[in-house]
Amino acid sequence: MADDFENAIGYKKPPKASQFQKGRSGNPSGRPRTGPGIAEVFRRVSKQVVLTSGPKGPQRMTKLEAIATQLLNKAANGDLKAMKVFLQMASRHLELITGPDAPIILQIVPVSPPQNESVKLSHHP
Repeated sequence: MADDFENAIGYKKPPKASQFQKGRSGNPSGRPRTGPGIAEVFRRVSKQVVLTSGPKGPQRMTKLEAIATQLLNKAANGDLKAMKVFLQMASRHLELITGPDAPIILQIVPVSPPQNESVKLSHHP
């Protein structure tokens, strides 16, 4: 009779053949991998090398370098939107202008108070 309870099939008692086996995972293939995030895609695409034509002939550069070159060329030719974008980037990242290793030098000039000079007021009658 105790044997009947062990082999009973019903609510919360699945057949032995369909139960998980000891030592084997219930999800052998594991969680599926997710795709790369937007930052990874941006990094990968911006490092791709393209062939550009310039005054010195064809040149190889990364897509990020090509974008920066085009932006600065447009700004130098007077495109106000390109100037605005470049100045915004430069104000956020000073190393774009000075270089990563260049020291930033701030010169503080003291403002001296005006000397005791008499101010002549001319009164025209």
